[in-house]
Amino acid sequence: MSYPFIRYSKPLVLIFLLTVICILLPSLYKSRSISSMNDVCSIEDTNSCLDEDTGDLALHGIQIDLSRIVYNIRKSIRDSAKSYDEDHYTKDLGFKIKYQSLSEYQQHLQSTYNHYFTSSKSNTDLFNGIASYLSIIPSSSAKFLPKNVYTTSLEDSNALPDQFNSWTSNNEDWNIRFVNDDEIDSWLNGIIPFSKLVEAMKWLKDDGRWGVVRSDLFRYLVLLLDGGVYTDTDTACIRPISQWGSNALNFHFNNPLIEALPQLLSLSKDNENSKYPNELENIEDSPSLIIALENDSPASGSDWKADTFVRGLQVVQWTIAAKKGHPILLDVIGHALNKVEELRKAQEGDVEVNDEQEILEWSGPGAFTDAVFRYLLIRYGFHPNQASGLDRPLRIGDVLIMPVHSFRADASEGYQGDNQVVWHGNKLNHAGPSDSANDKRSDISP
Repeated sequence: MSYPFIRYSKPLVLIFLLTVICILLPSLYKSRSISSMNDVCSIEDTNSCLDEDTGDLALHGIQIDLSRIVYNIRKSIRDSAKSYDEDHYTKDLGFKIKYQSLSEYQQHLQSTYNHYFTSSKSNTDLFNGIASYLSIIPSSSAKFLPKNVYTTSLEDSNALPDQFNSWTSNNEDWNIRFVNDDEIDSWLNGIIPFSKLVEAMKWLKDDGRWGVVRSDLFRYLVLLLDGGVYTDTDTACIRPISQWGSNALNFHFNNPLIEALPQLLSLSKDNENSKYPNELENIEDSPSLIIALENDSPASGSDWKADTFVRGLQVVQWTIAAKKGHPILLDVIGHALNKVEELRKAQEGDVEVNDEQEILEWSGPGAFTDAVFRYLLIRYGFHPNQASGLDRPLRIGDVLIMPVHSFRADASEGYQGDNQVVWHGNKLNHAGPSDSANDKRSDISP
């Protein structure tokens, strides 16, 4: 026998509890409208709001003020982010991250985009897509991970290690794309011709000494502009990409409203409101960025400086998976291009540059690690130490962090546990691209 009351009691209890939470939490702030997709309103700077008046939700007769919920979520994230101990993370782990409000972070990204990506033919929709990641409200337009694996190397595509074929054999419905130097130039010229980005990439190529930086920039650029997976040629795919992080844990935020918001939106009876998906299954919920830790000194007790790492908690850079337009990628690209401009000026003034160490900070794992944890801090109030000691993948909002050794498996083939999904060889993982390779797999396409 079916009892409707029993069937619907759990949702009613959830709604009741959330309503009580909304009342008991510091919710007597000035009521504000629910945010739109492009809203990255700062608590400190109310003029940065781009809200639209959409009203409240009526759920089974209970009126819930979504504007108050969103404001409360923003405040809890802001408060967590402001408690970031910059001195500790700089001194003990080498991080170069300062607290920024969400609106300041967006303005920084906008400035980077305007300076390096704007041209007469640039796509203005790209930055709108980047900004959408900063919204608390889940997007009703699904973003999927394109099934493209990109790589580049100094070697001819025919001379790639045998282990690299595992990317094809373990991901049969994916395209494997080897990209040489000339293809990088033609691809960028086709998307954003006459931009400062294209000018900087050309200078790096013509100078002849900075192929490493150019290669680093390519991996970030192809994921920002196209999305997919980038991996170095000295890697092997141990487990199919579709299985990465399948046993992940969800990070539990201090504010329960953060995790409850998608459920609240899905329960809305306002079928005419296209901003908010009415069914949870309509939200494409796969991670927007998949990364792995390379080093975790706080957990291992190792001397990260003696081990030649640049961060005590460091992120792998030789393999990255990302959906198109992720802010982390624009952030690290902007940091690297700013350094390229400094480099050009320094060389004009005959100033010596410490090549290897500087590159690690300009465009390599140091810069990428900072960009990852800067986003997590500002967007979710997540601190770096909360990623230490992982024995399973951890999902923080749209970002999936894999534990140490996930992208550095013990062997290039064979099952080695759920988390060891990529093998990385002993060759330098900062190889620059070459213009001598003819790709027999697939050419890069915008």
